Amino acid sequence: MMIAGEMVARRRTTAERMYGLAAPHAFNLVWLAARFTGASPDELSARVGRLPHAERPLLWFHGASAGEMAAGGRLAEALRAHGHEFTAAYTATNRSGVEFAARTSRPPRVAAFAPWDHPRWVARALDRWRPHALFLVETELWPRLIWEAHRRTIPVFCVSARVYPRDVPRYRLIRGLTVPMLQRLSGIFVQNDAERQRFVALGAEPERCVVSGNLKYLAAPEPAAGDPSLRNELAVAEPHRIVVCGSVHADEVPFVCAALARLSDDVRFIIAPRHATATAAILSACRARSWRVHRLSAGPAPPDWRVVVLDRMGDLARAYAIATVAVVGGGFGKHGGHNPLEPVMAGTPVIFGPHFGHFESEAQALVARVPEAQVADAAQLGHRLAEWLASTSHRRDVARLQRQALPDGAAIARRYVDALQPWLGGLQA
Repeated sequence: MMIAGEMVARRRTTAERMYGLAAPHAFNLVWLAARFTGASPDELSARVGRLPHAERPLLWFHGASAGEMAAGGRLAEALRAHGHEFTAAYTATNRSGVEFAARTSRPPRVAAFAPWDHPRWVARALDRWRPHALFLVETELWPRLIWEAHRRTIPVFCVSARVYPRDVPRYRLIRGLTVPMLQRLSGIFVQNDAERQRFVALGAEPERCVVSGNLKYLAAPEPAAGDPSLRNELAVAEPHRIVVCGSVHADEVPFVCAALARLSDDVRFIIAPRHATATAAILSACRARSWRVHRLSAGPAPPDWRVVVLDRMGDLARAYAIATVAVVGGGFGKHGGHNPLEPVMAGTPVIFGPHFGHFESEAQALVARVPEAQVADAAQLGHRLAEWLASTSHRRDVARLQRQALPDGAAIARRYVDALQPWLGGLQA
């Protein structure tokens, strides 16, 4: 377990110096491209470190998108619940993350686009906010941001930390950046033992790398009846049976649509594409089957829709909450899968594919309780959906068993709060 103390100063490596020389040129070009492709003045200002005003004391939570913002927000609430008082400042790489943090986080808080990793810009951001600590959610590791925080003796933590197996060779290839960056972190709070082994193998100090759990499961709420605003937007009443297919990749669209085609005509489908390329594939597949398809980004759905394409960021959790059955993508093709526990947290039974290397522990926990939840092909998926849709009592039993696979959110909160306590002096009421 880590203890509070002075961070040991380290000189920058040759690779870091080279990065420091190249980064300004690269990010200047990125800023120009953003300006000429319609980025807002607020975004352009934040990208160069001119972050909005925020009251201190301040904790800075940084992540890629909405999922990471949700995790950061849960950590902020756990710290507040244990008596810490601060402004929660959120930065995200993309717009959906910024909007999610602004919409869902409890004040006092501020949300902005993340500054790009230009030496002058991250220095400006740190000097403007002067955070008590910086939390990087999952794998948002930026060399210059970490160096500038370290130089100012601001503790930096990687929380809910993970490294995808496919990314390990890339980090090894740039060891001159990776090793000092990891060793400057005050703490690395990883999701599980496998993630800890990866971080240590990449150069993290073992005593600072602790298995603490996934913040997305922290204080998982009891199942809700669903968001009525989304039901109103989709013009569907409670009795309608809805299958939500989340994070579907383009190459998985034929597989998923072949399975859905086996269901009766009164079942409706919400399909959330993982990327923009999948959106086009979904629209094409639906039209080829003469299904009435509507893109949610176009506005409220007409009452006679058969398929809604959830092409608006930040709405997937709301869709899972109104689903009858959920299907999680990424595991029907070889993409490593996406988190199969997200629908379970919303109280919805979930089905998923065979390739879940990125969420192996979650998939195994679900299969241990409901083996039939994992399917191998389109015929099996179609059969399983029809079977679960036909029986309310069976769905309830499956949902109850699958919910037992959720990690103990209260225990995760305790581990984080206890580990961070020595670093958060001065934030008590």
